[in-house]
Amino acid sequence: MNTKDHTMMDGYEDLDHYWAKTRLSPLKMLRVHSSAIFITIFKFVIKPIRFMFGKSFDLLANIDNDLGKFDILGTKRQEQEGENYLTQSQIEKFSESGVHGPFRVIDQKEAKKLAGESDDLFKNHFHKTTLFGDDILDSLKAFDDYSINYLGYFQGSKYQKLWNVLVHPKIAQPLQSILGDDLLCWRSQFFEKKPGQEGTFWHQTGTFRESDGKPKLEPTQPTHPALAQLTVWIALRDTNKKTGCLRVVEGSFTDGRFERIVTNIQDDLLGYLMSLPYSEIIKTLKTIWYTTGNFKKAQLIFEKIKRTIPSLFENITIRDLEMKAGEAIIFTSLNTHASYANTSDDQIRLALAGRYTRSDVHIFKHESTSILPTKGGGISYDVHNEPSIPVAGNPKSPKTNNNIAEYPLV
Repeated sequence: MNTKDHTMMDGYEDLDHYWAKTRLSPLKMLRVHSSAIFITIFKFVIKPIRFMFGKSFDLLANIDNDLGKFDILGTKRQEQEGENYLTQSQIEKFSESGVHGPFRVIDQKEAKKLAGESDDLFKNHFHKTTLFGDDILDSLKAFDDYSINYLGYFQGSKYQKLWNVLVHPKIAQPLQSILGDDLLCWRSQFFEKKPGQEGTFWHQTGTFRESDGKPKLEPTQPTHPALAQLTVWIALRDTNKKTGCLRVVEGSFTDGRFERIVTNIQDDLLGYLMSLPYSEIIKTLKTIWYTTGNFKKAQLIFEKIKRTIPSLFENITIRDLEMKAGEAIIFTSLNTHASYANTSDDQIRLALAGRYTRSDVHIFKHESTSILPTKGGGISYDVHNEPSIPVAGNPKSPKTNNNIAEYPLV
């Protein structure tokens, strides 16, 4: 393992160690081993037939090593417009790194107050405004994953104080400088990390397919994948290496192989499984079926990529984004990113994140439901009617039929 690998793996245990100490129920293990046996048999029966019809699995299919730099879509600059728009120098820096900030949005006292109010909302179960059904909530509770990280999905459109931060001019105007005038916040969520909680593993995403069959976002005009949407991550409490700050591989948006390999596996999961030895099939099925969220799955693929393309993460620049409460960063999620574990004794990290896109991007065009992976298995929930927050300019586009939220009453 070279120095860069070691840096990327700091704070994470490999999946073999994770599964050595994590026990599944006998019924789940029976499902995993039964499926692994069938898949192994299929190798000798189905795989040759697939090959005859030109359908053999290729992990590295359709991979373009260099997506190139993106062209900035927005035209407003601080030199002409003043206010909070980005300078030309800041735009050029963003074009290189895919990161802007940290910069202050609200003062520290206001941010910490909002953190406490968000905690209270969670303690009151967000007054049952969550879009998750009882099946998901019961599964999260059963495996001790019931947290603001999940119940906080899409809550920014339902509470004034969250909404006001997500559309703050200090956020909206820099985004207009990059993406253009007409903007929506299509999803909001919280990122909490309690003492002792593990880090979020390295991942990369452009159009947020996640665990779904189709991407959640579809641009209606040619768009660099790095600009399909941008994430704004707002620290509500101080965040540093000890409490689990964000880490970003600057400029990695030009190399989309990580996400492309994820897509290849999703598009032909059976073909991928048939390419693995039995022990790897077992580990893959357990990780896909019985871990909450998508980060263990990202680690599964990362470990595979490191064996297949050892040069992928050579000569990289990792930036640790330590921030004070009330500060924010803007970054493209196509930059490979992660976070440290929280190794503090008593500090809970909390951030509010908004996912922003142009109003001419289709949101949830292909899927009326989304899948939330839980340790009890993947469970669907309805997203078709979930509205986006209007952030700047004209939220309605003649090219899309996106659902737009009204300003909340509370």
